[in-house]
Amino acid sequence: MIEEESKPKYYLIKILFLLFLAFLIMYISSETGYFEYKAHNRSVLTKEAMIQFEKDVADGKDVTLNDYKIDEYVDYSNLFSKIGSNIGYYTEKIMNNGIKKTLKVLSALFYE
Repeated sequence: MIEEESKPKYYLIKILFLLFLAFLIMYISSETGYFEYKAHNRSVLTKEAMIQFEKDVADGKDVTLNDYKIDEYVDYSNLFSKIGSNIGYYTEKIMNNGIKKTLKVLSALFYE
């Protein structure tokens, strides 16, 4: 049997290329003003809400600030992010307990 030559897999180069591509996308969006545009839109909406609030107060309407607050929170959590968060939490817990026990053993060795 003739064995096929296995081609080397360049995982590191692929990962670095993807990271560079992500950086390039973020850099271009920053330079073209995308983030400033989003911030400007938020400020325009806030100004419009302030004008509407002042108008409603002048008209004597019953106003609450929650009617004029713009809620932009988007929950992006999913199964994978929750699993990742739990893994991080339990890893931290295990590491903290291990470090505490190690320091306790070391202090017992050096201090009587």
